Amino acid sequence: MERTRVRVVLLGVIAVVAFDAVASVVSRSTGIPYDWATYGSWFLYTVFGYLAGRASPATPLKSAALAGVIFGLADATLGWATSWALGQGRVPGGVSIVQWSFVAAIVTLLAIGFAALGGSFARMRNSRKR
Repeated sequence: MERTRVRVVLLGVIAVVAFDAVASVVSRSTGIPYDWATYGSWFLYTVFGYLAGRASPATPLKSAALAGVIFGLADATLGWATSWALGQGRVPGGVSIVQWSFVAAIVTLLAIGFAALGGSFARMRNSRKR
């Protein structure tokens, strides 16, 4: 069960960072606002929170929330760096460590919330199976 949970989290991190890259390229090439990709990130946090909860039937909310911490930190670091390198997500004048810390905290809290939402769906599914 533990290996499955680790795989789900790793796949979730890869999906979030890859989504940031794709969204950055699409935004640059089509002019669609990059901010709209936020909804896709929330969807991924929820889906992978659900999968993390399914991988841990005894504690689906806890597993999903912990996965959300990792997804949020990955998005605020690797995801932002990826989109920055591809031309999106750049802040004129740069970002101070205090500003980045604030953004990282907000992104991580949102990821925890959406992943826990997914975990609650997993818990409901698990309770119906009994």
